[in-house]
Amino acid sequence: MKAVRKINSTLKMQLALTILSLVMLGLVPLAAQDQGPAPASIGGNQSQRTKYNRFSLGLKVTHLYDLKFTSFDLLTTGALANDPKGLNGSKTRFDLAGGLEANYFFSPLFSMDLGYEKGRMTGANEREYYESQVDFLTLGANISLKRAIRTEDYKFVPFARLSLARASYDAERRFISDDVVFNTTNGTAIQYGFGLGCRYYFNHKWSAFAMSEFVVSNTDAWDGYDYGSGRDQMLKSSVGLKFAFGRNKHIDQTLAWQDNRVDQIQSKIDAQVNDAVKTINDSVNKTLSTYMNRSEVKDTDEDGIVDKFDKCPNVAGLFSNNGCPPVEVQVKEEKKEQAAVVAIEKVNERKEAATVSPVNANGNSGISKPMNEDEKYRMKNEIMVEMYAIRFGFNSYQLNAEAYEHLNTVAVILRNNAGYGIKLIGYTDDLGSVEYNKQLAEQRANAVAEYLLSRGINKNRIQIEANGKNNPLDDNTTKIGQANNRRVELRLQ
Repeated sequence: MKAVRKINSTLKMQLALTILSLVMLGLVPLAAQDQGPAPASIGGNQSQRTKYNRFSLGLKVTHLYDLKFTSFDLLTTGALANDPKGLNGSKTRFDLAGGLEANYFFSPLFSMDLGYEKGRMTGANEREYYESQVDFLTLGANISLKRAIRTEDYKFVPFARLSLARASYDAERRFISDDVVFNTTNGTAIQYGFGLGCRYYFNHKWSAFAMSEFVVSNTDAWDGYDYGSGRDQMLKSSVGLKFAFGRNKHIDQTLAWQDNRVDQIQSKIDAQVNDAVKTINDSVNKTLSTYMNRSEVKDTDEDGIVDKFDKCPNVAGLFSNNGCPPVEVQVKEEKKEQAAVVAIEKVNERKEAATVSPVNANGNSGISKPMNEDEKYRMKNEIMVEMYAIRFGFNSYQLNAEAYEHLNTVAVILRNNAGYGIKLIGYTDDLGSVEYNKQLAEQRANAVAEYLLSRGINKNRIQIEANGKNNPLDDNTTKIGQANNRRVELRLQ
């Protein structure tokens, strides 16, 4: 026993020293940690294994401010053009447009949006003013302005922006003095703009944004009268709220400029070390398995005492009792064995009486006398003494040597008494779920049935029933009681 413990201790010490050496070299982490999503590489490429929120949709409100185009205040004809501008006198207003905007992020740095807005604009000079109904269909491209060194996710994300839009206008030109309309014009124009903005993330779903951009229109008729400059210009300042679709973190919040080459090298090293550790573990497990299957360390009844030092190797017992069950259990088993021996002897006597012709008083052989019902009933009871339960190891349905020996006797009894069938009822201890135990009980009963079939018993004479952990034979709170409950009972039918 001491030799066994010494070998086990040596194997465990070798494995512990191997893993400790790898840990000291920094190749094996002491505990698994949540490393979070893989960082982005230079250029904003994200790991394909990580999923992020990329698409968002929101509402926005935009202030439209007409800027004075001063380059053509004096026309080639010598007339004073004096281009109108917004927020210039009582005839102009704080002009607004409202609409929708959809965003898609291709990477932590680059995104595009498509929006539609509708509103009105006003502008004036010293003599005239205009009012115009306008709408915009805008395609924008945004570049996030993220810092090169950062360790936390972003909440504020500044960005630069370029846009291209198709804009429609329907303008009326009026005199300030009498509000008389003296010119109308409408049409569409291409606009391009550039600006700056900032996004703020409340969480992974909701964000707000603000931006302002300088916009140039390719027509001078935007304000109701074409001076011939060919251009008009405005300032668009927007605020809005957006909702991101998806269950994950928004990609705009992630780091964009962190180099992940070191992480990739570390990942390869970790994979190699894990493979090495697995190889070591497999080798140790194989060695232990080979060692534990040797006769000098075999433990048939799984009571922690090897058969070599176990006086009761087929029955789980106690260290204090040299591997045998408590005295009262042992006496019970001995009585059962004695009863089985007596039963076998009686069965043999009964078979001889049934098959050998009796001799009459004159010494002549006569015809054998058949058994009556009482004799059959007594014989059945005597046979049932031999039908004690088959025991199994924990979570196992493998028959042991004792079971094979016992079932050989049962097979002989059944072959000699063809009028009887047998019912096999499988049981388990109370560890585990009801469904699993019922399945295990059925497997145990099937194992007994398959062996009886191999010994020549007809399948029609065998009936199987799985009771699982129902109807325990002994107390499940002790190891001995659990061992007694792991059984298949044999009942003659």
